[in-house]
Amino acid sequence: MRPILFLLAVCFILFSACKDQPKAVETPEPVVEESTQPNGSFLATPQQWLDSIANKVTQIDYVFFNLPISLALTDPPAIRSAFAQMDAQHPVPLSWDCPSIARIFYVANGETVGISELYFSQGCTYLRFYEGNTMTTAVRLNEMGIKFLLNLKVPFPKMQAPSTIDASQSGH
Repeated sequence: MRPILFLLAVCFILFSACKDQPKAVETPEPVVEESTQPNGSFLATPQQWLDSIANKVTQIDYVFFNLPISLALTDPPAIRSAFAQMDAQHPVPLSWDCPSIARIFYVANGETVGISELYFSQGCTYLRFYEGNTMTTAVRLNEMGIKFLLNLKVPFPKMQAPSTIDASQSGH
């Protein structure tokens, strides 16, 4: 697994300098369901919405804000793996207090079909999907997603979001 991740990271670094930034296009807005739980308001993302994006995507570009790396996934198994790292089964808090560390572009044949912000600190491992400047939905990173980022040597600071579910409820 590590050689594959290393190879993907090296490939991205080599190819990232040659690629133009993907063009933004409109994507259908997902259905956003809010429910009140004992720990606050949470957002559920329908798996069918994630699947509709995953079935279109031909490339995923990770642009880290304060790290000397970026990453592009173009291999279909790597793209499927990136979507498998998303946990739509456990709702996400509507608000949390942790910084975004990267922007991720989901590209289909040269056109951006989705954009998300990556939040990655202890107690705060989420992707927020945006349309324009408006958050449309969010998903948790599962254990596979956390390990993927840790294998890339992405820092995992201790930071607890006030409205996150404890580890026993989140499956982490």
